[in-house]
Amino acid sequence: MSGTRRLASERAARLRRRAVADSGGPPSFYVQPVGDAPVAGGIEVVDLLHATPQPWGDLRGAAELVRFAFEGGDCAGVFDTVIASLPLSPSTLDPAAFASQLYLDALIEHCLRVTIDGAQQPVNTRLLRRILETPPRDAADCDARQAVLRELVARPACVTDLERVHLALRALRAALELPTLAEPNLVRRKIGVLVALQCAVNALADGFEGATSALARLRERGLAIRGSNAFAQLARIVDLEGNLATVDLRVRLGSDGTVRGFGVLAVRENPANDAFPGPFARFVQRLFSFLRGYRYGESEVVVRLLEEIFAPLTDDTVALVALTGAVELHLATLGFRHLAESRGLRVSLPEILDPSTDTDTPPRVLEGLFNPLLFVQGISPIPCDVPIARHDALVVLTGPNSGGKTRLLQAIALTQLLGQAGLFVPAARACITRAPRLFLSLVDEGDAGQVEGRLGTELLRIRRLFEQLEPGSLALLDELCSGTNPLEGEEIFEMVVSLLPRLRPQLVVSTHFLGLAARLARERPVESLTFLQVELDADERPTYRFIPGVATTSLAHKVAARLGVTRGELEALVEARLEKR
Repeated sequence: MSGTRRLASERAARLRRRAVADSGGPPSFYVQPVGDAPVAGGIEVVDLLHATPQPWGDLRGAAELVRFAFEGGDCAGVFDTVIASLPLSPSTLDPAAFASQLYLDALIEHCLRVTIDGAQQPVNTRLLRRILETPPRDAADCDARQAVLRELVARPACVTDLERVHLALRALRAALELPTLAEPNLVRRKIGVLVALQCAVNALADGFEGATSALARLRERGLAIRGSNAFAQLARIVDLEGNLATVDLRVRLGSDGTVRGFGVLAVRENPANDAFPGPFARFVQRLFSFLRGYRYGESEVVVRLLEEIFAPLTDDTVALVALTGAVELHLATLGFRHLAESRGLRVSLPEILDPSTDTDTPPRVLEGLFNPLLFVQGISPIPCDVPIARHDALVVLTGPNSGGKTRLLQAIALTQLLGQAGLFVPAARACITRAPRLFLSLVDEGDAGQVEGRLGTELLRIRRLFEQLEPGSLALLDELCSGTNPLEGEEIFEMVVSLLPRLRPQLVVSTHFLGLAARLARERPVESLTFLQVELDADERPTYRFIPGVATTSLAHKVAARLGVTRGELEALVEARLEKR
């Protein structure tokens, strides 16, 4: 092992041991619980998600990782954990009540993509899921995210700037995580990190001119770092790396124009850059070290110099790496908008109203609503308008199987979730009311470990609903009470719809109890009852749109005919089986 590599390896090992000791485990980072007071002297990370920046707390562990990486330690993948720890303001939603039935991982993979110049970029899916699952309780944070997205849509130059920042941050991280085998030369490796750091800072400082949203924070931070003495020293060393000396050559050509030989006339080092000691100073350093008993080559001097240049910029490097997740969120959200528009669909930033105790409640507006989960199946969604006169209405959905009822419930839930997260929603226009709770229960056939039967499972989800709901909560129930005989199921259904309105939730329920739905529509036992049915065309085929009213048939005969379950076809199968005996 060369002296340079040995010294760097020893220092990297010390840093790694220190990171382990500080964190009590593998090299990691400190995450301060939201609400705790910021740690004095903590590393400040640009916040693009909150009106008031959330403190990251003590990131000493992350700083040790950055030093370890700069020393030449292999850190591939470890910064994902730092990025995923982005602090989020408190949320009132419980992901256990809805996340599994919204397939958020598939939504992120297929719809929230970051594509720059035609190339898909990697994203931290764990962080994106956290952000989707826990929309902020504070409306100001939602407004701050919407303001960023509005500015990005209104000013394409800001999108270009944000893409440049993303690429620069990815390059910085790649330089830090570069495997030793890929670049065994320590000097080139460290220079690569410094060049990537300079590019990332310049991308922040040179972009977002005139920005009024949280994007302005990026420019402010970039200018602050670029104006520091430490960055000025970095800029000099990077410039020196590309302009260390000038070499005059004398080239000898043959009659055919090819180079036959050359000679060096003169070598002149760059005197204008004082970042690197001159030949005499380097000789004195080596002589002094030799007299003290130290022996190392000139490359060790360069390595130590680069470490001194990087040391005061370590915290800034941590802050830049940690910023990656917030940048990815906004670009991924723009990717969702682009995907929808490429399919002829529109997304929007919804108007979000706060819950009101007044009896005069505003309407819920959902125009051009579609379910983006259909993209996962390669299906182009059909947008629909959902006419609901008041936000706290108890909406009863009826219609045939495969008519789009379950997909509509998912689309409404996704609109609520994405809207409260401050992101684009799958609707051309939306006006929703902020919900303190979100409860989604779709038909689930269960699994082998399920203790209760289908009816018991059905009754348990109803009990959980009453336990968790509070005024203003949004609950979406698919085929309520379908797990028992119609008479008992209708009795339970009527009990639920008569009691739930007392909690004043936002409630949408689908059912196949058409007779009960028709009676409720006539008698109106609950003031807020609203009925929507699947629209059918002239051939009784669902259009996947919804209109007011109660369906008169579930079109079971149509489904049976489509699947080959008619009397004639079954009789033919019976006869065929008998003939084979």
